[in-house]
Amino acid sequence: MRADLKRSNKIVWTSIFLAFVLWYIMFVLRPLNFWLMMSFSTSLLAVISYCFGRPLFRSGELNWRNILIGVASAGVLYALFWIGNKTLILASQIFPGVLTNRLENINDVYANRGSLSPALVGVLLFFPIGFGEEIFWRGFIQRHFSKRWNNPAAFILTTFLYTCVHLPTGNPVLILAALSVGLFWGGLYWYTGALVPVLISHMLWDPMIFVVWPIK
Repeated sequence: MRADLKRSNKIVWTSIFLAFVLWYIMFVLRPLNFWLMMSFSTSLLAVISYCFGRPLFRSGELNWRNILIGVASAGVLYALFWIGNKTLILASQIFPGVLTNRLENINDVYANRGSLSPALVGVLLFFPIGFGEEIFWRGFIQRHFSKRWNNPAAFILTTFLYTCVHLPTGNPVLILAALSVGLFWGGLYWYTGALVPVLISHMLWDPMIFVVWPIK
């Protein structure tokens, strides 16, 4: 039993290290097209999660209640980001010296959109990117920590790691966004105890905010 736990921990922390390496390559080194690298990275992490984290889904969790929660939560998260952006704009007007690079940082977040057609970017954000991120971070990592410790500890540690993986970008807006969605989806996973709602929420929210109705 102890040997199995030790092996499981080793796999989890190795996969987390791999995620940090992949995100650094994508956001900092950028050797290839960003969206293709992101698709490959999230697909790889999803495969690792499936191979070593099964079962990722509870029996019967694919139901209309969880689907509707996922759709509604995607809309709620978009509204929160819209309000947050308006708040940042207002803050930059009141304190012009504090958020001088707000627009530049937001533009950096959207800078990769033009490297492929918007329709293709939207499809890739839906699957495999949004799907793969949730399978890995909530379905594999947060679920593992919750089984080893408890739900609060798993929620805090997973959100911390999910935020930290974006630190090499050096973009405060992107890091704050990662923290916000990490808290939101991690909390949703903790509350529902199901992966389907966070999967649907992430898969819908990504193309919504990056392609359909970008926030600037």
